[in-house]
Amino acid sequence: MREAIRALSAAEVAQRLDAVRGYAIALPSARSATACIGFCWGGSTTFEYATAQKELRAAVVYYGTAPQDKVALTRIACPVLGLYGGDDARVTSTVEPTKTVMRELGKTYAPHVYAGAGHGFLRQQSGRDGKNLEAAKGAWQETIAFLRNRLESPGVGAADER
Repeated sequence: MREAIRALSAAEVAQRLDAVRGYAIALPSARSATACIGFCWGGSTTFEYATAQKELRAAVVYYGTAPQDKVALTRIACPVLGLYGGDDARVTSTVEPTKTVMRELGKTYAPHVYAGAGHGFLRQQSGRDGKNLEAAKGAWQETIAFLRNRLESPGVGAADER
């Protein structure tokens, strides 16, 4: 499965996510306001998808990294919430540089690093002497509040939250 996922190009992933988004908003009880949320590889994919899908109202990235291409980041039209474990050095080391670039570009990026939590803290809540559980509870509350704000507020754009 990993090999198949790694073989997908960013354009193909975006195309597949667009298909899912299109299906979802065509459902009778659906609204057109959409967001994307991802974890680990899915978190990085969510960040990447935000560069491709202009209609997203929000992107939530759990322990995923931003695209390295600054030009790609210029295409982000929605706010991005980033949620990271403080003991996940490989990913967390990218947070401040991403924050700097996003600020320079006038994009909304709200990262939160949970001290003592590790990579995958939402999945492994029993780990790290309670720090993963603490991070999971805090991050999930932030996620729900962020999505409610972004999806229930008509006409709110990324510039409104800078």
